[in-house]
Order: sequence, then structure tokens, then C-alpha cells
Amino acid sequence: MKKMTTTWLLAALFVLAACGDTATSSPSDSSQTSSASSLSSTTASQSSTETSTVTSTTDATSTTQTSGAETNPQATLWNEDKAAQLRSFMDDWGAEMEQTYQAYSPGNNVDLYGLALPDGVLSGSDKWQAVIDDTPIDIAWSDTGESSAAYNLVAVYSDAETQDYLDKHVYFFTIHNGSPLVLVTSQNQGNENDYLYFTETENAKLKEGFKQIIQAS
Repeated sequence: MKKMTTTWLLAALFVLAACGDTATSSPSDSSQTSSASSLSSTTASQSSTETSTVTSTTDATSTTQTSGAETNPQATLWNEDKAAQLRSFMDDWGAEMEQTYQAYSPGNNVDLYGLALPDGVLSGSDKWQAVIDDTPIDIAWSDTGESSAAYNLVAVYSDAETQDYLDKHVYFFTIHNGSPLVLVTSQNQGNENDYLYFTETENAKLKEGFKQIIQAS
């Protein structure tokens, strides 16, 4: 009987000891779980911040690239596309005027009563001086509509090869101070100053057509 009582006491002490261990370990486990939860939350927060930062940076870059494309159209006052538009316009306008116009350029000149144009007023030791209302003008050929000259010559059209002797016209399509200006000459005689006299065309449709082409984007 005494032996049995001792056995029960030992069993009771063992159970109490086990309960004490469990109670002692629980706060530690709870703390580790809480720490793990906190770390997970911090990691998620950092991940969210990093994702937000990357997205914002990407959006900013995209906005900058789009803005740059919109503010730099790389347009010029004159280019091949506008030259083609003028060529088509002159075909239609010439047909309306019952005249046939051809395009000319440096090295590809029209003969206006013995004067080769446009080279006759652009280069050479024997070049003539282009004038408007007796005022000499500084004129130069330009593929872009811009140069150091006051008058930028971008196209030349003439009906000289098909018109009667005294009915020939040469049109100089120029850009002066950023604005379109169509000059015309029908001069058939020389003079002591070697001046080639131009006036602004009076044809409203021709002026408006060239203006619209220049202003097109």
C-alpha cells in the first residue's frame, strides 16, 4: 500500500512537471509566431513599396518618352513630301490655266530667253541679280526652307518650253521670314545692271495653294 502511494505521488509530480514545461514554452512559441507574422507583414509592405516604385518609374519614363515624341515632330518648312504636294498642285493649276508647268532646280535649268534659271541668279561669275521692285534680294536654294539667305528658294516652275515666245513665265517659290512668297518673272530683255525683275504673283489661288502646303504639318 505504501509502495502504491509512492507510485501515485511520482506520477502526479511527473504530470505537474509536464504542465509546467508546456506553460513555459507557450509564450515563446506565441512570440515566435508573432515575430514571423510581423516579418511577413514587413516583407509584404516592402514588396508593395518596391512594386509601386517600379511602376511609378516606368510610368514616368513612358510619360517622358511620349512627351518627347509630341514636342519633337522633326518637321521642316520644306521637305520631299511638300515638294510632291506642290508638284501635284501645279499640274492641276496649270491645266486650269491651260498651261503646262515643269519643275526646275539647280543643275536642271529652264531657258528663259537665254537665261538659265535658277542657276542664272544663284551662282557663277556671270550671274544676274534677282530684284523685287528694283531692290536686290539675297536668295539661295534650300531643301528645308531655311538658310542664311533672306529668301529661301524651294521650287521653280515654268511653262517656257510650251508657251509662245512672249508668253513664258517662271515662278520662284520662296520662303521669306518664315512666310511663303511666290515670285514671277517674264522678263525677256537684258539691262545694264543684269537685274532679273520679279514681282509677287497676283494669282490668289496660286498664293493660297503654296501657303497651305507650307503650313501643312
